[in-house]
Amino acid sequence: MNCRAFLVLVSLLPTTLIFGQPSASTEVVRPPGALELVGLLRDDRALNRAHDVELQGDLAFVPGKGGSLAIIDISDPTAPKLISSLVDSVEYEDAETVLPMGDVLLLGTRDFLAIDISDPADPRVLKKIADRPRIDRINGMARFSNHLLTANKSGYIGVFDISNPKGPKYVEALHSAETGGPKQPHDIAVWGNHAIIVDTLQHKPSSVFIYRIAESGASKPLPAAKWTIVGTVSNSDNEGDLQGANRVVTWGGRYAGIGAFEPDRVGIIDVSNPTRPRQLANMPVCDIDATGMAIYGSMLLVSGGECVEAIDVTDPSRPVSVAQYRGGRLFPTRRYDQHVSGTPHYDNGHDLVYRDGYIYVTAQNDNSLGILKVTDPRIRKLAETQVR
Repeated sequence: MNCRAFLVLVSLLPTTLIFGQPSASTEVVRPPGALELVGLLRDDRALNRAHDVELQGDLAFVPGKGGSLAIIDISDPTAPKLISSLVDSVEYEDAETVLPMGDVLLLGTRDFLAIDISDPADPRVLKKIADRPRIDRINGMARFSNHLLTANKSGYIGVFDISNPKGPKYVEALHSAETGGPKQPHDIAVWGNHAIIVDTLQHKPSSVFIYRIAESGASKPLPAAKWTIVGTVSNSDNEGDLQGANRVVTWGGRYAGIGAFEPDRVGIIDVSNPTRPRQLANMPVCDIDATGMAIYGSMLLVSGGECVEAIDVTDPSRPVSVAQYRGGRLFPTRRYDQHVSGTPHYDNGHDLVYRDGYIYVTAQNDNSLGILKVTDPRIRKLAETQVR
């Protein structure tokens, strides 16, 4: 029996038979051309190291780590057009994450900014909140009612009151790096009265932390000093490893997807009991890293390296790769020699969102936003099918 046949056979065994560890799905169903590049916008200034992407109406908002924010017209997905941009390598340094809220866009950089986008052609900064190191290198945001929690790679979880988006207020920050939590918080997701925070620091006993952040049914979080870590997901030297966890999404009030770039894998976690999270599956991604992740119905989207992948999580314990886009005009550049660490960096595809049959994905090393059309109706249907 060759290696490939053996792996497929193993993927069909019950999870409990695979050395007692989460299953690693190797079953793939990839219709030719299921993901087709139909739109591409490159701008070395406005999309300088394009990081995350969010949509609102006919607009896409893309922050760039090189110090930029691009506002893009996507009314025609086949012809995205740059409307305006804010560019300043100091003022918007390390711009990484955004949240559109009507006429206001919240932007996470080394600071926290509220930007008036009522006229997309003329965005204006309304307020900037700076408080280093508590606010610094904001990489992830998650909303809890009228509050916003931020994952700051400096070792803090920030709390902001956004009841008035035009005038957000800084409330406080939890120093997670010094209180037994993530040393380098990279992303955050909220469900119920809990939050999952992932730690990108490698070679740690755990990279996934579950916090109770509020009383049941409460409309505001507890003071950060009263947050408690109720559960973690352990790392190991086998397929369950989630070292370098840098993305997290939750769905159905029960499941979480974790992207990890050290083993280049995605983990599926059952968090229905936050005090005893259980890893159901762990599978390799189609290329290096798992730097972008989004969930729509039963379709889990992942990007990293030179690849975008759609994963069927109808059965979360048996994720199946159903479509991939690799390389092509969207990801022509693999090596990025000027990475901030001073060493070569091979990642490219970064963040992605899905809407109405199209996937919008950033190419960080090529300063681009690409738009993929999902041409297979069976895959589009996954986005409308809820996980059981």
